[in-house]
Amino acid sequence: MVERTLESAISSDVSPAFDLSMHLLAAGGKRIRPALMILGAMATGECDPERIASLAASAELVHMASLVHDDVVDETRERRGAVTAAGSFGNKISVLGGDYLLSRAFQLLAIHATPDIMRSLSTTTVQMTEGEMLQAWAEGDLEVWQANYWRIIRDKTAGFMGACCECGALLVGAEPSVRERLCEYGVQLGLAFQITDDVLDLVGDRALTGKQTGMDLMDGKFTLPVLLALRDWDGAGLLREMLAKGRMSRSEAREAADMVIRCGAVDAARLAALGCAEKAIEQLSEVGRSQYKDALIALAGFVISREG
Repeated sequence: MVERTLESAISSDVSPAFDLSMHLLAAGGKRIRPALMILGAMATGECDPERIASLAASAELVHMASLVHDDVVDETRERRGAVTAAGSFGNKISVLGGDYLLSRAFQLLAIHATPDIMRSLSTTTVQMTEGEMLQAWAEGDLEVWQANYWRIIRDKTAGFMGACCECGALLVGAEPSVRERLCEYGVQLGLAFQITDDVLDLVGDRALTGKQTGMDLMDGKFTLPVLLALRDWDGAGLLREMLAKGRMSRSEAREAADMVIRCGAVDAARLAALGCAEKAIEQLSEVGRSQYKDALIALAGFVISREG
């Protein structure tokens, strides 16, 4: 139902809008955010399938819009092994296409959302934008990354996942304490998801991740494994000198990544992701047993064990 809603929502007689949207839809994706909204609703009450599918689709449209804009900002020409919208349509159409997807998302919300759901999603989209801007401002600046890493990943990734869970619970009228717990489940899940992404940037298989290893270092993004590698060990000083340059060449990024791996910082980051996943599961204690709760628990395991 979500997929059908997405296909219907992106319909347009303006060919660039439709073609770009179909390009993104055909590329697929994990659909984690729609899944979180649906599971958040079904784990805590009874809901109208059409309505929750429409709201879940709106969440995915917001996410798709953010990816289009990210690829323009980061000058990314490949994602998940396929050419990005920016690579296919150029930056101008891509920026406008992202705006189109965001507009379609709020068109669905205007029909199906309650004021509380609108408040939650609009607040989190503001935070997403702030997180992305903070990340862009931090690029190449080690001190800024060290001071703001956790806020960046919470605002640009984790908060939206939390809002998706919360909105599902809001739709079915779940108790406030349950809504809060589900929201925090989503936040912790999102932190685990982003940390795992950071790890995969250093050690992932390009055939599975769909991107060049070490891209974060080349872009001046100093993520958790890198920050953990600056702890007291013999090569920390050399690594810090390399990071002080800001952006790195491909060979420099490969060398830095090897240093991060050798000192055990990647393993430490994986443990941090595991800790967030465990905290996420703990938040489900007030949710009654059901196959939907089981799915939420399984999802926490998935996000830290995935390879792409």
